[in-house]
Amino acid sequence: MARRGERVFFLDSLYWLSGRAAVFCFVLSVLVFALYLLGNFQEFLDTTQVLLLTLLRLALLAEVILALLYVLVTFAIGRLRFGRVVLSLLSAAFCAALLLGTGFLSAWFQL
Repeated sequence: MARRGERVFFLDSLYWLSGRAAVFCFVLSVLVFALYLLGNFQEFLDTTQVLLLTLLRLALLAEVILALLYVLVTFAIGRLRFGRVVLSLLSAAFCAALLLGTGFLSAWFQL
C-alpha cells in the first residue's frame, strides 16, 4: 500500500516531468513549424512537407496534453504559480489552434 510520502514524491516527479516535457514539445513544435514554412519557400519535396506536417501534428498534440497535465498536477500539488499556469494555458491554446490549422492543411492536401 502506498504511503503519503510516496504519493507526494510521485506527484512532484510528475510535476517536474510534465513541465519540462511541455516546454520541450512547445519548442519542438515551433521549430518544426518554422522548418515547414521555410520548406514552402525553398520548395522542399512533397514527401518532406508531409513528414514535417506529421511531426508537427504529433508535437502539437503532445504539447497540448502535457500542458494540460501540468496544470492539473499544479492544482493537485498546490503549487499555484500564476505566471507559469497562465503561460502553460496560453501555449496549450496556441498549439491547439495550430493543431486545428494543420488539420485543415492535411484535409486540403487530402493526406
